[in-house]
Amino acid sequence: MEHKAVNKVISFCDEQQQYLLFTGMFPEVNGGKGINEELETYFVNFLAEKYHATAVARASAFVEEDQTAFIGMDIRSKDGEVWSQQNIFMVDDEDKVVSVDADFIHSSNENPICPIVNTYFEFIDFPEDTLAYLNDLFEQVKPSIQIIPLEK
Repeated sequence: MEHKAVNKVISFCDEQQQYLLFTGMFPEVNGGKGINEELETYFVNFLAEKYHATAVARASAFVEEDQTAFIGMDIRSKDGEVWSQQNIFMVDDEDKVVSVDADFIHSSNENPICPIVNTYFEFIDFPEDTLAYLNDLFEQVKPSIQIIPLEK
């Protein structure tokens, strides 16, 4: 299945809080570049370690070659469990979302919509220069990370 993802939201949680990061702002803090797969893998693993995350979720809007649009969400836990869901949505002539199909029959606990989630929680022994870059990037995006307390 060929598709293109646009603007992602990455969410991760520990035992007490959920953190949301909208990646659409990355060109502003990453020298005009968005977040590619390698940077996403590195940064998500960096954040997961920094925040002691127990799970990471990735949601994106996708458009397939036949112009079918859907929202894909993948969740991966620290212990390797995966859950995925896709919701088809419709846009008007101005590309505004006008409806989202409430049926999410395309869900799975085995096949992520975006295989990059399989790289989440992999141990990466970052070289010193990469770690310095990720720390700098973190300091720039930290004010944009939304924090939501989890209810017990």
